[in-house]
Amino acid sequence: GGKFGKGHIVGELDITPGHWFFNYFQGDAVMPGSLGLDAMWQMIGYWLGWSGSPGKGRAIGVGDVKFTGHITPEVKCVRYEVDIRQARRGKLVLGIADGRVLADNICVYLANNMRVGLTLSVA
Repeated sequence: GGKFGKGHIVGELDITPGHWFFNYFQGDAVMPGSLGLDAMWQMIGYWLGWSGSPGKGRAIGVGDVKFTGHITPEVKCVRYEVDIRQARRGKLVLGIADGRVLADNICVYLANNMRVGLTLSVA
């Protein structure tokens, strides 16, 4: 499924005004945008593992990110949507995807060409 026919991942977070991240910027109760980007990177890593590749996900990069709004304590639900563009499975396992973050069904972040690689733990 998804926009590219390779996979689609959706996650949601119920927001409460007491979440720790609303205190991150003193005097400005807003979720840091980096948390939304990290959530989408984690979803790509999860998808790579769920679809059969071993290892731990590592964010490798992102093509571009656009912030069009904020997540504040008034928001009730944040929805993360990721569409897999490409999955390479060989010596390097790599997932490339586009994603968006919605606050109460309004798009507030867009990210294109997010890249996550998997690494095997070495003891």
